Amino acid sequence: MSGLHPSLTLRPIGYLRTRQQVKFQAGHQPTAATEERNELELIEGCGYEQALQDLAGIERIWLLSWFHRNDTWRPLVLPPRGPSRRRGVFATRSPHRPNPLGLTAVTLLSITGRRLLLGPCDLVDGTPIFDLKPYVAAHDAFPDARAGWID
Repeated sequence: MSGLHPSLTLRPIGYLRTRQQVKFQAGHQPTAATEERNELELIEGCGYEQALQDLAGIERIWLLSWFHRNDTWRPLVLPPRGPSRRRGVFATRSPHRPNPLGLTAVTLLSITGRRLLLGPCDLVDGTPIFDLKPYVAAHDAFPDARAGWID
């Protein structure tokens, strides 16, 4: 098929620093009420300081990450919520994916240089971050959307 790329090259823009060393220490979709602070340190010498311009004042951001400790994937996984039964990985937020990409919304507390202070998140220390984007409630929230088996 034309246009398909058998491989892609992604480079992290930074790495998450947190006290959570293993996945069981990381909360599943933690809330802002949790007293937890994490730091995203962007890589030096790439112009990321300028890329952060105008991000201050945005309450939440999306982090696009890599589940760097997963080296296999599973088509069926056992989610931590709901009835104890295996589900198709694409119907879950499991980190055991064909391409172990993560997407998580976090509270942005402050920015100092290339460092972003973040609230609670569900990632472990050293997680590579590929991109960040502002969370825009008008476009990112669909409170009436059906969630299938999760409902």
